[in-house]
Amino acid sequence: MIRKFFFKHMDSLGPYEKNPHIAVALSGGSDSLCLTILAKEWADKNKGKVTALIVNHGLRKTSKKECNELQKFLKKKKIDNYCFQWKDSKINKKSIQERARKFRYKIFENFCFEKNIFHLLVAHHFEDQKETLLMRLNDNSNVYGLACMSKILFKKKIRILRPLLDFKKKEIINFLDAKSIKWFEDTSNKDLKYSRNKYRSILPELEQRGLSDNKLKKILKKAKKKRKTIENLATKWLIKNIHIDDFGFAVVKLSNLKLLSENNFLVYFGRILNTISGSLYPTKSKYILNFYKQIYKKKSFNPTNLGGCHIFIVKKDVYISREIFKKDRKQNINFKFNQFNWDNRFEINCRDNINKILKKELGQTLNIEQLHINGWNQIISKNKKFKESCLLPNKIIVSLPAIKNRQNKVLSVPQLNYYSDSNSKKRFSKMNFYFKPNIALSNN
Repeated sequence: MIRKFFFKHMDSLGPYEKNPHIAVALSGGSDSLCLTILAKEWADKNKGKVTALIVNHGLRKTSKKECNELQKFLKKKKIDNYCFQWKDSKINKKSIQERARKFRYKIFENFCFEKNIFHLLVAHHFEDQKETLLMRLNDNSNVYGLACMSKILFKKKIRILRPLLDFKKKEIINFLDAKSIKWFEDTSNKDLKYSRNKYRSILPELEQRGLSDNKLKKILKKAKKKRKTIENLATKWLIKNIHIDDFGFAVVKLSNLKLLSENNFLVYFGRILNTISGSLYPTKSKYILNFYKQIYKKKSFNPTNLGGCHIFIVKKDVYISREIFKKDRKQNINFKFNQFNWDNRFEINCRDNINKILKKELGQTLNIEQLHINGWNQIISKNKKFKESCLLPNKIIVSLPAIKNRQNKVLSVPQLNYYSDSNSKKRFSKMNFYFKPNIALSNN
């Protein structure tokens, strides 16, 4: 029965290309294993192909062994697979799940882009949706947030699909048991130090007290309908009132923001923050609400950081630019297809095939980082007239991507058409920087 409904759900999440190639995020747990098997059957029916993507986080002693066993199983099922290694140098274990999740999505999205795979399947199911709803209720989320996870999420390079979102955990387990398929249990899923697990543990009691699945489904259905209406209104308002600059910042009149209701402000301004910061996750409502109260009561406000952005006023306009990093974030650079993404916001590519020597240098002796105030001071100390030609506020200029060497010398800021010397101009003038954030302003 689950197979029939899964095929129906998959078909509804189209369109797909002819002979579709889909990727599945596979952890080895019951949910993702069930999804992988069903996806393989669906792909076979549609003369397509499935590639399973695995991450060895190395958080358990058995991680490597589990990955090997998982790959052996996939080989028997004739399912292509790739296993990625996660090496996290941070000592802080408090946010380890969040860091691991961000790594998975980033590495999976990049892999799919390189392999021309347009659809990535993840195994969220109905119980996951219920937990998310409870968490957002506890955070006083608005109706927009209470719609929870959607079945389709459009990313910059791929679509993330959740075909199991209406399926219950029990159905998933029954499917695997019927096929005598074993899965790995992640013990951290029962660790109550993680907030999601706490909500998971109280779900049975809430159901006994009358919070049935049918009631939850009705709440979700109403919220999703309301969110769709809000999204359409948000898109119209944002297109009319927001200027998104190619330098990676947004401008909006303070008076227009003040005309928004509290609920609309939460959604509209939250969308702006995601676009400018490049963040995959929304800023918490309580922080946006605090900012709303600040600007609603005052004619102006002090510059502030919010959601990975820096917000300040110039005359009567509100500027939203990228927050200045406390330390330069060195990013590994790998030019495939002569392009890569920086800070989830800028697409960097070359008009011609970039020199092989330069390819090797980028990420080793050369890095692309924020310009920073020190970098800007370097530039204007050499050429004071250059400062006069830049009409942008300093806070935006110092947030721009710059090419630096190991000695932190600024060699080029392509968007400012700056090159430290003729040699730098020759080497870097064919590199183009385009502002293409992960979440576009008009994203639905």
